Amino acid sequence: MKKLLTLALAAVLALSLVACGGSGSIKDGTYTAQYKEPSHDWTEYLSVTYKDGVITDVDFDAKDANGNLKSEAETSPMDPLPSEWIPQLEENVKAAGTADKIEAVAGATSSSESVKVLMAAVEKQAKAGNTEVVLVDNAE
Repeated sequence: MKKLLTLALAAVLALSLVACGGSGSIKDGTYTAQYKEPSHDWTEYLSVTYKDGVITDVDFDAKDANGNLKSEAETSPMDPLPSEWIPQLEENVKAAGTADKIEAVAGATSSSESVKVLMAAVEKQAKAGNTEVVLVDNAE
């Protein structure tokens, strides 16, 4: 029984050390990743703000060459309009917390995949505490 208790305490200690994270933990701040090149005339980006290791704000969108935001486009060949699915995708990022758990949004398959790639870059920057915008190679 004493041996079992000792093993259990050792396991709890090991898990608490892993949970504290050290160099792998998320640093508070706002981190941004964006694609290097536009795709279909839009350059997608993702900004994520962390506080105490938790996502507090997400801004996912795309800009055209004139700085117009895709979420504000009044016309689009997409159905539903980006103004409808972008907020849902932002909520999915916030709820998931990590790139590999982000749920796609129906009708926005390409951008759902893009946000996962950008989130992986954001996570890397957040662990390093590097708030410079990271440019991600387009996966085309």
